[in-house]
Amino acid sequence: MARPDASQICCKCSQSVLSRHRLPRRYRWSLAGLWFAPIPILLAALVLSRGFSFRLFDLRLLIPLLAMTIPALFVWRQGVDVLAGGLVSREFVPHYYPYACLETWYLDSRPDKRVLTVWDAENHKLMEFRAGHLTDLPLLLRALKANVRWRNWPC
Repeated sequence: MARPDASQICCKCSQSVLSRHRLPRRYRWSLAGLWFAPIPILLAALVLSRGFSFRLFDLRLLIPLLAMTIPALFVWRQGVDVLAGGLVSREFVPHYYPYACLETWYLDSRPDKRVLTVWDAENHKLMEFRAGHLTDLPLLLRALKANVRWRNWPC
């Protein structure tokens, strides 16, 4: 049996990733581009106004420019990974949820909502994603149906 490559292994629990659900690629590229765009614009404006200088490599300029890339990297990784033993939510900080700790889930399929929500046994909301922000939603829903109880409407 072939070993999965490093991109298909969950870093939290060393399980194989069965499927990844992210913002569709064209939106991820667009949003990341919007966050990266001010950096070359600012650098071009500095070069055009003062000419090229090694002062552009000053840490007082480079640190804020690097900080501007953090939202772009966040948008690129945000989503849900389906593993054999649970889900990895990548909303803010990646967090692994085994299926045993997931109590119930609900997809609000009203046209103005379309929100997928997952709760734990204490009725705490663990994950909430807009359905349009996840690629291959039916595959994610099949994994949830197979491993987690579904309820008609949240309490």
